[in-house]
Amino acid sequence: LQYDGGGKLCDILFLDGDPNRETAASSETGSAPKTEVSVSVPEKSSLSREQKKALAGQEEIRQLIFIAEQYFSRPLTSTEQSNLLYFYDVLHFSADLIEYLIEYCVSKGCTGPRYMEKVAQEWYKSGITTVAQAKADSSLFNKNYFTIFHALGIKGRNPAPVEMEYMDRWLDEYGFTIEIILEACCRTIRQTHQPNFQYADKILEQWHRQGVRQLSDIDRLDAAHSAKTTRMKEAGARPAPKAASNRFNNFPQREYDWKALEQQLLNARGGTTHRKEVQNLGTE
Repeated sequence: LQYDGGGKLCDILFLDGDPNRETAASSETGSAPKTEVSVSVPEKSSLSREQKKALAGQEEIRQLIFIAEQYFSRPLTSTEQSNLLYFYDVLHFSADLIEYLIEYCVSKGCTGPRYMEKVAQEWYKSGITTVAQAKADSSLFNKNYFTIFHALGIKGRNPAPVEMEYMDRWLDEYGFTIEIILEACCRTIRQTHQPNFQYADKILEQWHRQGVRQLSDIDRLDAAHSAKTTRMKEAGARPAPKAASNRFNNFPQREYDWKALEQQLLNARGGTTHRKEVQNLGTE
């Protein structure tokens, strides 16, 4: 992480991991491939007042509160204390894992309760129970988030909780590869000229409904859309069909010699007449 003179995060550099690190992590988490399982995260409100009071009296909890206050350089709010109890008793995080969670969020510059709760829930859904697993997951977690951020032209800040929810849906619920998500981000920038998460979400939601699983599926949909557009343009450029013949048009039309008719009227009336009368005759 690189910080400017004011202490704000200005750049992130991803380094190649230690080749021995992957082996160590694999030995701890098991060599079996990770299976996607839908995990329901327990609600935060599941702790009663009595449970919270009892937990707050435990030495390990008091120690966690002290550690958190040292990281934040201030006393914890009631919401933050409730979060710690939630992580400990409901999500069943160890004290070491909670301490690393605090350290991780502080290092990202995001110490708000909602952000910390979101990260903890993601770890819970991923089956993370140790600090080593959390460190390995955080590396991929950060890389995907900031790769998407970079594609949308966002730099110099961390994802907000609502942005994390969008990206989690694309990665986890829809199961899209990062390449498909980046394609949606590129199309978003071309159309809106700004990092619009809602616009990108609409694109990815439609691709999900259409069964997109790889980039070639997007090419197929683009080709079908282009062919449909071409057909519509060709249909609009065709000449309008001739009016259908009717009974009136089927009669042979008479051709009048207007000068001869005018002369006949003059002779019949023995005087002058207006040309308008002749024209009226032709319309009768």
